[in-house]
Amino acid sequence: MRAPLRAFGLLSLAVLCTAAACTRIGAGGAAGHPAELRLSTSSDLPTLNPLVSDNANLGYVAPLFHGYLIRVDADGRFVPDLAVRVPAQDNGGISADGRTIHYFLRRGVRWQDGTPFDARDVVFSFHAAMNPRNDVPDRSGFDDVASVRAAGPYAVEVRLRRPYSPGVATFFNLGANDAYPILPAHLLARYPDLNRVPYNGAPVGLGPYRVVSWRRGSEIDFEADPHYFRGTPRIARIRLQVVPDQNTSLTLWRSGASDMTLVSGFGATTGVLAQIESRPHTRTRLRDHYQFDYVMFNLASPRLREQAVRRALVLGVDRERIMRDLMGRLYRPGDGDRLPGQFAYDPAIVQPHYDLAKAKVVLDAAGWRLRADGLRYRHGSALTLEIVGVAGSRASEQFDVRLQGELMRLGIRAEVKSYQYSLLFLPFQEGGIFARGAYDLAFYGWQPGADQDHSYLFRCDSRPPGGENYSRICDPAIDRAARVELTSNDPAIQARADREMLRRLIASSDLLFLGFTRDAVAVRDDLMGVEPSILGQHLWNAWAWHWGEATPTAQAALGR
Repeated sequence: MRAPLRAFGLLSLAVLCTAAACTRIGAGGAAGHPAELRLSTSSDLPTLNPLVSDNANLGYVAPLFHGYLIRVDADGRFVPDLAVRVPAQDNGGISADGRTIHYFLRRGVRWQDGTPFDARDVVFSFHAAMNPRNDVPDRSGFDDVASVRAAGPYAVEVRLRRPYSPGVATFFNLGANDAYPILPAHLLARYPDLNRVPYNGAPVGLGPYRVVSWRRGSEIDFEADPHYFRGTPRIARIRLQVVPDQNTSLTLWRSGASDMTLVSGFGATTGVLAQIESRPHTRTRLRDHYQFDYVMFNLASPRLREQAVRRALVLGVDRERIMRDLMGRLYRPGDGDRLPGQFAYDPAIVQPHYDLAKAKVVLDAAGWRLRADGLRYRHGSALTLEIVGVAGSRASEQFDVRLQGELMRLGIRAEVKSYQYSLLFLPFQEGGIFARGAYDLAFYGWQPGADQDHSYLFRCDSRPPGGENYSRICDPAIDRAARVELTSNDPAIQARADREMLRRLIASSDLLFLGFTRDAVAVRDDLMGVEPSILGQHLWNAWAWHWGEATPTAQAALGR
C-alpha cells in the first residue's frame, strides 16, 4: 500500500456552480443552502474507488465519503474509525511475536444505503485488494498478510507471514500512503473485478458524506449522511468541482466566493501565498508537512546510469536558492526525507553542499568536456537530459525552468516537457510517464504515511511494473536495511536501518533532496473545526466542521 499522497495544486472550498448543471445519483438538499460548502480540485478524479486508482486528489477527498479501520488526526496520530481501538501489544491487539493483529469493530455502523457494516466487509475488502484482476496500485504490506478472517461479527483477525512493523499503519488506515477504504461486500462481492463497476462512479461508503451526483469532468455533489456513526455532519452539503486553472481558483478566493483554500505541493509558491493572505477576514495557517521534495533521477536513463553525472547534478544545482525563490515562507530546507523531530531524523546526515566548480570537475573527470557552444560532449555526443513536469502547475513550470538554467551552467542541455498530472501517474499497463520511465529528471514530492517507512520508493522489488520506485533504484544495501526496518518491532533498530537507507541514497547520488514544503490552509473566519494535518489529510475530520460567528466586520464583508 504505497502510492503517494501528492497534493500538486491549489484546492479550495468555493461556491462554483448551480445544481441544475449536475446529474442526479440520489436525493440531496436544495442548491444554495447557506450551510453548503464547495470543494474544488485542480484535476478530475478518474474514479471514486481508491482501491483501483493511484490519484492524489482522490486520496485527498476520499475521507469525505469512505471509511477506514483507523484514521489519523492533525498530528498524524492514529485514531479509531471503524475499529473501536488502535491495535497495540499493550492492549492485546497485537500478539507478542508481532504476527497477529486483532481488530474489534464498532457496532451499529451502517453503510450509506442503510445496510449494517460488519467483519465480512473487512474480509471482503482484503480479498479485493489481493485480487490479481483488480488494478490495485500497490499491494506492499498487504502481500505480507497470510490470512484475514472474521472472528465474529465484529472482530477481525489478521495473520502476517512474518513480523511487519507497519502492519497497523498499512491495513485500511487513512495514514497509509495508499489509503484503501473498507468496501461493501453486499454490493461488490458478485463482481470478478472492480476496475469498471458502476460502484466506482456512485460509491456507497462509511464516511460522513454520501455521493449524490457526479458529472464527470465537472463536479460532484455530496450530502451529510444521516447514518454516519459519529452523527450527521453539521454542514449539510459539499460540492466538488474541477477547476484546472490556478488563477481561477485564486480569483474565487480573493473575491470572497470561497470558504477555504489549500496551497500545497506544486501549487505552493510565494506569489500564490501572498494572494491567499491578501483577502481580509480570513486566517491562514502554515502547517509543517511530512512531504519531502526532490529531483527524481531515472537511473534507467542512459545518461543517469552514470553516477558521475548524478553526483554533478547534486553538487551543481543550487537547490536552496531555487526553492527559496519559489516557495518563500512555505519552504523548509532539508537534506533528506525527515523533518527535525520526526522518526529517524539525524542532523548529521547531509547531502554535499552546492559547489558548482566541484561539479564541473566531476564532469571533466568523467570525460564530459566543455566545447565552445557551452555544452559538454563525450565521444561526439552531447550531454542532454529531459525534464518532465506537471502541465498547468505554476510551481512545476517555474522550477523546471530554473533547473534547466542550472543545468546549462554545467554544460548540460535540458529539454522541458509538461504532461497532465493524470498521464504522469498512470499505471505501467496504461503507459504512465513515470511508470514507463519516459523521463530523465522530475520535480517530485512524496508524502510519507503514518507508518514512517517509505523504502518502497527505493527497493528493487518496487520498480515498475511491480511498484512505484520510479527512480528504478536497486541497491542491495538499501534492500537489506529495508528488511531490517520492516521486520523489527524495536523503534531504535527501525530508526538505524532507516538512516542507513538515507546514507546510501546520498552516497550514490540517487536523487537530489530539495527540502520540505509547508501547506498553507486558509479559511474565512466563521468556518470552524478545520484542523490542518501534518500528513496533508486536511479533510480528516470534516464531520466536525461547522459555521461559527464571524466578527462584525467580517460579517459585513461576507454580505450577511
